[in-house]
Amino acid sequence: MKSGLSLALVLAFLSGFVDTAVFVHMGGLFVAHVTGNFVLLGATLAGAAGAGHGGSATLQLISFPIFFVAALLAAAVAGRVAEARRTAVLLWLAALLTLGVGAASLAGAGADPLLAMLLVVAMALLNAAHRMDATLGAPFTVMTGNVTGVAIAAAQALRLAPPPTGTPKPQATRTLLLLVIGFGAGCGLGAAAQAWVGLGAVALPGALLALRLLWR
Repeated sequence: MKSGLSLALVLAFLSGFVDTAVFVHMGGLFVAHVTGNFVLLGATLAGAAGAGHGGSATLQLISFPIFFVAALLAAAVAGRVAEARRTAVLLWLAALLTLGVGAASLAGAGADPLLAMLLVVAMALLNAAHRMDATLGAPFTVMTGNVTGVAIAAAQALRLAPPPTGTPKPQATRTLLLLVIGFGAGCGLGAAAQAWVGLGAVALPGALLALRLLWR
């Protein structure tokens, strides 16, 4: 597996793991797909019983501005770091923040809402790194576009859709599929692990990313 792809796979796994673990633990709060919180808020405002997880409405509301400001600051920090090190700096910050949140929770620090907002910051750092570094490839925190790409490639392979223009790149489709699988595995393991140790579960993907960065 190529070095860049293995990093993207770890990032996809981490994103799915953290988002799902927090969502289940906090009763309905996205920390990576923060725009999904608007859907839940809408359901709450519409009075759909249980659909919007009304108990997390305040956190859902403040997650977006926190995410926005964190991404803004990430861009500012990156602008003051040598270009060759920008991505590594942002990914290290995200890894250490995620690992720190997991360790704090395992130590019984409590304050789950605060820890969840720190994870919003970590996910903002990951998203900012991706937006500012095209070499990271396909998105690893939002899988909808990747699933669509795999579906289109499948339709083309089955000759149900026009063939792609230019030179076909089957490796690109394989990359998208691996990211979707990695994200899905993270979601499943995140849900299971949080049932065992709560938010402390996020220490696992945080440590995994740190090890991958060290290896790089």
